[in-house]
Amino acid sequence: MGKTPNNIIQTKKLLEMLNDNTSFQKGKDGTILSLGCYSECWDEINKEDTVNLINILLEYQNPIQLATKKYISEDDFCKINLNQMKYPNHLSIFISSSTITQFQKYEKGTINPWLRFDSFKIQAKYNIPMYLYIKPVLENITITDIDLYIQIIEQYNIDAIVGELFTTEEGVLAPISEGKLYYENKNNDYNSIVKELSLYCKTYRYSIEPIKQGIKK
Repeated sequence: MGKTPNNIIQTKKLLEMLNDNTSFQKGKDGTILSLGCYSECWDEINKEDTVNLINILLEYQNPIQLATKKYISEDDFCKINLNQMKYPNHLSIFISSSTITQFQKYEKGTINPWLRFDSFKIQAKYNIPMYLYIKPVLENITITDIDLYIQIIEQYNIDAIVGELFTTEEGVLAPISEGKLYYENKNNDYNSIVKELSLYCKTYRYSIEPIKQGIKK
């Protein structure tokens, strides 16, 4: 017998870890599963594994959110088994950006945001919920691109999520890491960006907000 490919082994291990986690609740009203929360899940080296994992997790019916700073091509997106999607926001995609004009300095190793944002074409064609994910807000940096973010929102008719930094200092508890992380709330630009973008689209402060709204529909 031939050897089992490493990617299949890794996927199996991830599923075992998930199912063994006592905090995990299966089903539509269960745990929200986040891919790309801590690391990039759409690199060339791992996006095939990500697609395979999503296709398995869709069968669980848990809401899934995928966050990336990469470009999602239509060819790659179509490898996801969309027939498994059972309700709005069963799978949601967040295209992440903290800066547009200074991405080479503050988002090293990522692709040009304008190519990244071209992923939003998928939303209209496949009726898949996608969001502009401005996280984290970099003080005195993100806000300088506010007009460009508005341009993207209007061009692709998308909503936005404006996220704060995570911190270990106690404050507003973040809904991840089992009570070990909190939201950083000392950024003076944050509320201004939320207020401005709210004039052009639905603007959420937490990534789970639109997910929960979709589940209720």
